[in-house]
Amino acid sequence: MAAGPQSASGRKILVVSLWLRDGAVAEFEAFERRVAKIQARHGGRIERAIRATSPEANAAEPFEVHVVSFPDDASLAAYRADPETRALADERAAIIARTVIVEGVEVGGY
Repeated sequence: MAAGPQSASGRKILVVSLWLRDGAVAEFEAFERRVAKIQARHGGRIERAIRATSPEANAAEPFEVHVVSFPDDASLAAYRADPETRALADERAAIIARTVIVEGVEVGGY
């Protein structure tokens, strides 16, 4: 049996689907800029942000999906434990209604 996928880049990858609370787009964008700065201190970055073309039309679909990377599991854990990240929890809850995170590693192309 083959081993699990090996990361092509060595980076930890998260695919983060985000649903907003009613009309909180400006607040969300400002919040994500602050989060990105904290992530960067831990080697993380938002590689891609993909916004739904019509998020109001289908509440079952996320408002935005992010592909986020960190150098490794330890860096991701440090970001999550960062006091500044934790201090944003209440603000995050007021802006973001739902989050689904899939963690993995990057694999080579097909």
